[in-house]
Amino acid sequence: MQQSRLTGMNAFYALVAGQFVSTLGSAITRFGLSVWVFSQTGSASAYTLLIFIATFSVGFGALISGPLVDRWDRRHVMMISDAIAGLSTAVLAVLYFLNMLELWHMYGALLVNGVASAFSRPALEASIPLLVPKDKLTRASGLSQMTGAVEMILSSALAGFVVGTFGLGVVFVIDFLTFGVNIVLIMLTAIPQHARAATQQTLKQVWQDFAVGLSYVRARPALMYLLTVFSVTMFLLPGVSYSLVTPLVLTFANEQSLGMIMSGFGVGSLVGGMLMVMWGNARRRTAGILMAMAVAGLATLIISLGKSTLLIGVGFFITGISFVFIMGLSRVIWQMKVAPEMLGRVFSLQLAVGVGAQSFGALVAGALADQVFEPLLIEGGTLSNSVGALIGTGPGRGIAFMFMLMGAIQLIIALVSLSRRSVRQLEDSLPDAEVVDADGALQAAAR
Repeated sequence: MQQSRLTGMNAFYALVAGQFVSTLGSAITRFGLSVWVFSQTGSASAYTLLIFIATFSVGFGALISGPLVDRWDRRHVMMISDAIAGLSTAVLAVLYFLNMLELWHMYGALLVNGVASAFSRPALEASIPLLVPKDKLTRASGLSQMTGAVEMILSSALAGFVVGTFGLGVVFVIDFLTFGVNIVLIMLTAIPQHARAATQQTLKQVWQDFAVGLSYVRARPALMYLLTVFSVTMFLLPGVSYSLVTPLVLTFANEQSLGMIMSGFGVGSLVGGMLMVMWGNARRRTAGILMAMAVAGLATLIISLGKSTLLIGVGFFITGISFVFIMGLSRVIWQMKVAPEMLGRVFSLQLAVGVGAQSFGALVAGALADQVFEPLLIEGGTLSNSVGALIGTGPGRGIAFMFMLMGAIQLIIALVSLSRRSVRQLEDSLPDAEVVDADGALQAAAR
């Protein structure tokens, strides 16, 4: 049976295709839930609480997933985690059709989905270097980013149509079915496993292994710096800023305009994925990450400047391109520099810290918007005659000011980092890792 499964690049393509289908269904669900919550409550705090639960659960699950992913069969981890996430979506569908669905049910399902994702994502990322040759990792990462971009484009367009025409119930059903498609495609693949995958662990050993992963990163200043800058970016942009895009847009436009803006992010991500496929292995990845962070900061500043769907759409288009390079090039560096038997723990650490920063940013963003920044830029507010003269006053302008501040901070951090040659060339200070095949024999990572 093992011999009949897909291997190598064919297995990688199958995993990417399954991930695309699954995330498409989940993205449609998230879009529908976000619009529904804000339209029901009108509160930025209630809306960002939904985002906080969805993201914090991933970071929380990542605290224990890495050590287990490194010891368990990663193929089984992906199948089981998707099955659990699909089951939670099925429960929502049943409750909806029985007219018993409440807001806290959605929070619970998002919590389960997040924890499941904390297992499936590190398992997938840690499996890719075992399937894709080293000289094709950058292109493979670009392909993954491109499929994610197409998912964003389609999900934003489909979500408005499906929710408006059929309601949330059909959205839940679609999401459940896409999990099933992904599980089938995973079952068709063969993923090499190292010897440690068969051993058992106690809870104490799980935490000890997670600590080993942390020590592994701390012993390598280049990886520690990348992790720190990445986490700060996740706090400032997806956390504090982008978590408020729905309340920002819905203060002057409708759900269709919001969908177009989110599709703009997806189109930018698709363009970014194409550019990354052409990036090549000769160019410095760390410098590329920092330049993309600077561009993302600049795009966030653009978003803050006016009540214009076109302006915000352009800003998110540029942001989409930028984040493909931030996420994709960062992923390649970790895959190339971290030993395969450590990848699960290290990716889960990156996931826990990055998503933790994003979820904390989303948690404070709603309260800051409602209680601090929005009152500053109402008609007659403290900043209405200063900042308000530049970006306007009224509903949503305080949120726009938050975009402006976060974008400026991000831009300064990226430019300062780029000005230091030692930072631009961080990856050169680390040797490439070696790949271990299923029999434990060492292969040159360059093969």
